[in-house]
Amino acid sequence: MKFARRLKWSSLALIAVSSFATMPNAYAVGTEAGTSISNQATVTYRVGTVDQTPVTSNTETFVVDSKIDLTVTRIDTGPVTAAPNEQAVVATFTVTNTGNSTQSYRLEAVDTDDAVFGNADTLDGLVLTTAVDTNGNGSYDAGVDQIGNLGDIAPASSPVPVRVFVLANIPAGATNGQFASIRLTVSAAVAGSAGATLATENSGDADDPNAVDVVFADAGEDGFETIDGQYAIEAATLSVVKTVTVIDDFFSASNPKAIPGAIVEYTITIENTGSAEALDVTVADSIPANTAYVAGSLVRDGATLTDAADGDGAQANGSPVSDIAITVPSIAAGASSSVSFRVTIQ
Repeated sequence: MKFARRLKWSSLALIAVSSFATMPNAYAVGTEAGTSISNQATVTYRVGTVDQTPVTSNTETFVVDSKIDLTVTRIDTGPVTAAPNEQAVVATFTVTNTGNSTQSYRLEAVDTDDAVFGNADTLDGLVLTTAVDTNGNGSYDAGVDQIGNLGDIAPASSPVPVRVFVLANIPAGATNGQFASIRLTVSAAVAGSAGATLATENSGDADDPNAVDVVFADAGEDGFETIDGQYAIEAATLSVVKTVTVIDDFFSASNPKAIPGAIVEYTITIENTGSAEALDVTVADSIPANTAYVAGSLVRDGATLTDAADGDGAQANGSPVSDIAITVPSIAAGASSSVSFRVTIQ
């Protein structure tokens, strides 16, 4: 049977025993590993009615062994939203040293196929990196927080969780509504190794009172803990439809035809069927051969724009105009926008 703590003691076959011990300060997680504990017994007795000189035993000393225990929790209460091709999307976790010795920890994040938060994994190919909240502000700061493993955490009466992060680079081909599951593994490592050298257990060996033995006391009794997280892809999905209408042929007011000299209008409608807002949507179009651009005909959602590159998000390029560009600042999820311009058939 495996015990999280093993007691070391010596006994004397004496009728009456009293003892004394020198104890260090106690921690909520137990006495710190490596602490020496000494014990000596004293026997008192009488011959007849006369007290005799007390007899003392030898002093027995042992060191407290290392109880490796850790807790890993997830801060995110649901999937972390991410966009296709977004870089360093942060999922947040905590690591707490609940053992009685100083430990460092190895952090490893992998893509997993398991369901998380009730959502099946439907996206693979994430590139994952781990980081540590070096400045302790609770959020990931690029260029400040340490990339890689978690350094030494000392035991404490009230252990303080340390935040760690998994940073995900999302594939460019991710689509709206996909879920990507990840798994973070936190393994106890030798103090001072910054996670490079994993801790090893020797609970199966005979106890050495002069050495600090190691016992894994975490939930799995294996020196590491795992926890899952997930990313939810929210993308703007745009559909584009282009139509052309004859506006005026200067002969028929009710049914104009596309004859030379007639004015036609191109309308481009962009619809966002995704779940994320689309920003800086730019429509570029070339003026067709055998036509000429009608000056001042750029329109966005009913508002006339100038042909010059003057900050209104539209411009007609070239002389004569060879192409136009119109930028729509944003198209909300479920919304649409339209732009238009006119040409004369030559």
